Amino acid sequence: GLSDQLLGTVVAEERPDLEEQRSQLVVQSAQNKKKLKEIEDQILHILSSSQGNILEDATAVQVLSEAKVVSSDIEVKQQAAEVTEKEIEEARKSYTSCGAYIAVLFFCVADMANIDP
Repeated sequence: GLSDQLLGTVVAEERPDLEEQRSQLVVQSAQNKKKLKEIEDQILHILSSSQGNILEDATAVQVLSEAKVVSSDIEVKQQAAEVTEKEIEEARKSYTSCGAYIAVLFFCVADMANIDP
């Protein structure tokens, strides 16, 4: 855990563009998941409240059509985000040894307090 946090700090210092892009991907992914959940809830509400044939309900058909468009748009965005995330992870791998080294150094310095002066 500490290595990952320190790796994030090192990457943010050395390559702030990558860390910023990674942060944006996390936020975008969360927004997409929230939007999909809202669409799912809306569809379930319409299905539970509709009476008779669902295909005759113009509102339900419209909501389902919009949901299909939005969900396919989100799917395309998620695929692009996955590709970008892989590229960022490849770049972060070059700093992994630095993060591990800093974590070891941290624990060494922290343990120095236990040495008898």
